[in-house]
Amino acid sequence: MAKKMKAWIKTIRQLFSYEELTRLARKVGFIQRQRSLTAEAFLTLCAWGDGSLACQSLQRLCADLALWHDCSLSNEGLNQRFTPRAVAFLKEVFFTLLMHQRPALSSITETYRACFTRLRILDSTSFLLPTDYGEDYQGSVSSGAKIQFEYELLSGTCLQLCVQQANDSDARFAYHTQHTILPNDLCIRDLGFFSLATLAEIDARGAYYITRLRSDIKVYIKQDGEWHEWDWESIGNRLGEGEAVEVEHVYIGHQRLYVPRLIFRRLTAEEWEKRLAYVRKKEKRKGRRCHAKPLNKRNITSY
Repeated sequence: MAKKMKAWIKTIRQLFSYEELTRLARKVGFIQRQRSLTAEAFLTLCAWGDGSLACQSLQRLCADLALWHDCSLSNEGLNQRFTPRAVAFLKEVFFTLLMHQRPALSSITETYRACFTRLRILDSTSFLLPTDYGEDYQGSVSSGAKIQFEYELLSGTCLQLCVQQANDSDARFAYHTQHTILPNDLCIRDLGFFSLATLAEIDARGAYYITRLRSDIKVYIKQDGEWHEWDWESIGNRLGEGEAVEVEHVYIGHQRLYVPRLIFRRLTAEEWEKRLAYVRKKEKRKGRRCHAKPLNKRNITSY
């Protein structure tokens, strides 16, 4: 633990100088005068990578501050630091970090400016909360919250930042934000946001998308002038590890949604083992058994 914490503090200092963090904290009023709890110490405490802040007692957190930052603070003194100004400080740090990344991203984005108005990346993250929050923030097992964040890569701006209950659907969130999509936008989303209705709406708005395809979705291709259902197992046997094939002009789903192209890629042995372990763990948690046919489909990534 000590080695990991030292590495985390080193990472924070590589990203932000002590002066920059203090300036951001003063900007939002989190720090108004010299205190024992510095902006760096508070950020390190809140952003520690194991995500256990909400589960730790104030006494334990104060002990960590004393150990790693030589900060002597009472339990109530630390409790009083968790205010709307503290939230504002963490938001400033987050968006400043995004701006730090823009020079590195700019070299790979110029190519896309001539083709797309905006390059939208939508993702979410969930985390547990104390049971006291169960009435407002429900999760699948315990209390939990989910953050939805959409980033526009070309301009470096935030398009969506929303806090939901952990058991809220990603696909439903994406569908209800379709009104923000403009012609020539490119929407990049992972499998959790997949919805045929959403894809149809994006296309209707004159925009584009890149997404994974669910393994339970039927795919229809044209062979010898007739439409046939795609044989997942057959394509998996024909492709070598890491090999991909592109199919143009296909229909997906029972309602036959048209998509201009679909790419199938067979996983490598290492990728397959990781996915297999993830699927089995997920199915076991839900009290279900893995069946061979669905697993064969998961050996192929399609997007």
